[in-house]
Amino acid sequence: MDEHASEIERLIAIMALLRAPEGCPWDRKQTNSTLKPYLLEETYELLEALDNGNSQDIRDELGDLLLQVVFLARINEEQGLFDFNDIARSISDKLVRRHPHVFADANAADHARRWEEIKQQERQERGKEHSLAGRIPKNLPALKTATKIAKKTDQISPSEALDKLEVSIRELKQNINVDKETSKLRGACAEFLYAGAKLMSTLGFDAEDILREKTVQLMSKIDD
Repeated sequence: MDEHASEIERLIAIMALLRAPEGCPWDRKQTNSTLKPYLLEETYELLEALDNGNSQDIRDELGDLLLQVVFLARINEEQGLFDFNDIARSISDKLVRRHPHVFADANAADHARRWEEIKQQERQERGKEHSLAGRIPKNLPALKTATKIAKKTDQISPSEALDKLEVSIRELKQNINVDKETSKLRGACAEFLYAGAKLMSTLGFDAEDILREKTVQLMSKIDD
C-alpha cells in the first residue's frame, strides 16, 4: 500500500474510533455547527505559520486543518450523507473539469475566461445564483469581501484609485466633527475603507493580508 494513502487511512480510522461509542466523549458530541469555531481558528493559525515561513509549523497546522476536514467527513458519513472519499472525489473531478487545457485538448491561453464559464455552469447545474453576492461567503471578513468586489468592479489604475481615496478622505474630513452615530459619518468611513481596499487591489495586494501584517508588527512593538 502507498505510504501516503496508508497514513490517510490511518487518520480516518482514528477519527472513526474517536467517534465510536467506546471513543472520546468530547469527539462524539461534536456536530457540524460546533466545529465551525475550530475550523476558523485552525485556518488562521495556518495563515500565521505561512507568514512566519517555518516549515514544521506549516506542516503541523496543515495537519490540524486536515483533522477538521476528516472530522466533518466522519460526522456526515454517520448521517449517511458523504464520506472522505466523496470529498476527495468531488475536488478531483472539479480540478479535472476546470483544467481542460491539462486534461483535455483545450487551449491554455484561454484558461482564465473558460475557468469562469465552467464555474458559472457548475453553479447553474446546482441551482445556485451566479451573482457576486451569491458567490461570496457571508462570513468572509469584510476586507476580504471588499477586495473581491474591488477585483470584479471597474478596473482602474493605481493613480485613479489613489484619487478616489483622496476624495473619500476629504469627505471624511467634512464629516469628522458631526455626531458619530450619524449615517453620514458612518458612510464616509465606509467609503474611506473601501477606497483603501480598492487601491490595494490595483497594486496587486490583498487588504486583509496587508492589515494583518501591520497589526502583527504593532503587537510586537507593544510587547517590547
